[in-house]
Amino acid sequence: MALSAGQLQAKLMKDYYKDFSKYAKGRLPEHKVAWVTAFTPVEILEALEIRYFYPESYAAVIAASGKEQTLLAESHKGALCLDCCSYSCCFEGSIRLQEAPRGMPPKPDVLIATNNQCNTLPNWWNTLAYKFHVPLIVLDYPGEGAAGNAALEYVTAQHKELIARMEKLSGNMLDSARLSELLDHSERSVAAWNKIVELFPAHDIPPKLLFDGISFLIHSRCKPETAELYELQGQELAEFTPADFSKPGLFWLGYPLWYHSERYLSEILEKVRICGSNYITWWSLDYSGKEPFERLYHAYAYTFLNLTQKSKQARLTETIRKSGAVGMITLHNKSCKCDFVSARSVGLPQAEIEMDMIDREFIDLGKAKRQIERLLESI
Repeated sequence: MALSAGQLQAKLMKDYYKDFSKYAKGRLPEHKVAWVTAFTPVEILEALEIRYFYPESYAAVIAASGKEQTLLAESHKGALCLDCCSYSCCFEGSIRLQEAPRGMPPKPDVLIATNNQCNTLPNWWNTLAYKFHVPLIVLDYPGEGAAGNAALEYVTAQHKELIARMEKLSGNMLDSARLSELLDHSERSVAAWNKIVELFPAHDIPPKLLFDGISFLIHSRCKPETAELYELQGQELAEFTPADFSKPGLFWLGYPLWYHSERYLSEILEKVRICGSNYITWWSLDYSGKEPFERLYHAYAYTFLNLTQKSKQARLTETIRKSGAVGMITLHNKSCKCDFVSARSVGLPQAEIEMDMIDREFIDLGKAKRQIERLLESI
């Protein structure tokens, strides 16, 4: 019998967290464990039956539970100052205190970081490698600016080296048919998620549903249940009440506020509707290609943050245009200044707000409210 959306979500969550200390109860994982960054080619790890976990995503879960301040302070006592990425600080604090909402993830056998997202991550993973005394693998994706056969060969060589090392670690041999199947699952998940994103501007969908819902595309994108979940959710969301177009539509440009119950400044945005977000498009990876290595290359070398500035601007402009927004909330993230993408050429009024996706004490709510009021006056 087919599972409901709720049952699929519960299954994916149970599978992802089953080896965390709160649920494992002292049992060791059945497979080797990798800690990975957000845009790691996890299809390779899944094919070799290696468990993988995302410390960045877990930091967001910690902030959503309201525990981040204690952990940020603990991190500051140790290796990381508060000017570092709050994801890293929050997770470092949880390691030091050995506490977090769902317990601690199993210790890694290997760490895998990529530079197709943020240059901070390889440095953070260096500190983790030193702490846990495990190998660190850094995958270098040159990005759109280095397009061509040379870039494809360069990235493919790294993927093949990763496979060889993970085969040795896991004791398993990669089945290319299995890898292709997993890439198909990822592609189907992305397609189903993109249809959900398209529904956002036209329906009364709380932004939190999408900000939280994308987590499955991050940590479970190559599982068939993720595509099934999104396909069912898409059918449900298509039946939501139409958006209230009497309220001006604003585009949320930047990260969700993970510590906020609604993930955005709902208390000072009551007179508007959020009709779009670039964050919910970041994991819409392109798995096109004729064979697995070509598909892996397109997906992970061409992540949004690895595009040229011209391409990022063009894609962002088109995303905002499709949302129908008449203004923007543009977020300057303390943790991710290098990830900030300007939308000045879009030609829409915007409120530029200093914030942090984890640290709730960084934002000046009074100042943010005044900025948003000025934005609404201009609209």
